Amino acid sequence: MTITLGVPGQIMPPAARAVQYAQRAEADGFDAVWWPCHLMGWHPNSMWTADITPLAELQNSPHVHFDPLNMMAAVGAVTERIKVGVAVTDVIRRHPAMLAMEALTVDHLAGGRAILGLGSGERLNLTPYGIEFEKPVSRLTEAIEVIRLLWSTDQPVDYDGRFFRMQDAVLGLEPFEGRVPPIWLASHGPRMLELCGSHGDGWIPTKSQPEEYADRLAVIHRSAEQAGRDPQAITPSMLAYVLCAPDEEALARMCEHPLVRMLCILLPAKEYRAVGAEPPFEGESGFHSFVPTTVSREEAERIAAAIPPALVRRATFHGDAKQIAEQVRAYQQAGLRDLVMWNVTAFADPTLASYSFKVLRELRQLL
Repeated sequence: MTITLGVPGQIMPPAARAVQYAQRAEADGFDAVWWPCHLMGWHPNSMWTADITPLAELQNSPHVHFDPLNMMAAVGAVTERIKVGVAVTDVIRRHPAMLAMEALTVDHLAGGRAILGLGSGERLNLTPYGIEFEKPVSRLTEAIEVIRLLWSTDQPVDYDGRFFRMQDAVLGLEPFEGRVPPIWLASHGPRMLELCGSHGDGWIPTKSQPEEYADRLAVIHRSAEQAGRDPQAITPSMLAYVLCAPDEEALARMCEHPLVRMLCILLPAKEYRAVGAEPPFEGESGFHSFVPTTVSREEAERIAAAIPPALVRRATFHGDAKQIAEQVRAYQQAGLRDLVMWNVTAFADPTLASYSFKVLRELRQLL
């Protein structure tokens, strides 16, 4: 069985080059291009220095991000086949009525190729901006209902929920050719997995182990069946970091790099313990507690040192194209049908950036 492959969109200026990059991805045969929805990146300011990465000399902040929906619209308007998606935004910062209109607008510009990826939210995108992070799964459930309600008619509608209320609300913009954009959910825990089965069109979690991926997909399928939906109509995807390395020596060096290690801070405690380590945070993970702009250099170094290279390998697809393809096939057997390959090679070694794009093109041929 073949697998569809997505790549990340360029997240920083110049915008013209970001558009060209997406056009190149289409020409290379990739199936989708995706943007994250971040006000803040994962790397602490205190680590974004020339002694750690030469990238700091090219860009003075680790927190440079284009708005994903704007980039989806820009790219969708100048491409013909490739899908455009956000992986993922939330309904805490974006009101579902506005998000419903924005997603339809992007889909019109892209000719029906937009994917709306939604998640429960991340503290680093909320707390520093004075936005409350409360009951995210319940809020997301209501928001999806609001979005689908507004998409279903051009007549005024009412909605009376805990988080969202509408009275005589209307969205007159009709879906492109009568089809609404698919909603993919970044689901990991039981409630989010059940929500994906009952409300989602696709599933886009971060990388777990193949057995866990299969178990979670089974939860989604059961939830879909209980909701009277076709489980096979839900696209099982995954967003995963990729480290492209020409040999074992290069890979070992890359897994040691502090910027790459810091990409693992969102992992739950069980992933650390699987490689014989303890997480550097109180609680289960840094996903809901880590705010990079508040982290001192000393604390950043402590956190990076606590993330072993073995965990980096566990959290990534890594190696050359053939090695990565073999790793991906284990997930295909677990039910994976789509993969978003988040190429982080340049964080570890900017000199391998060009090589990494070559590997991804070769990987597309192999898969």
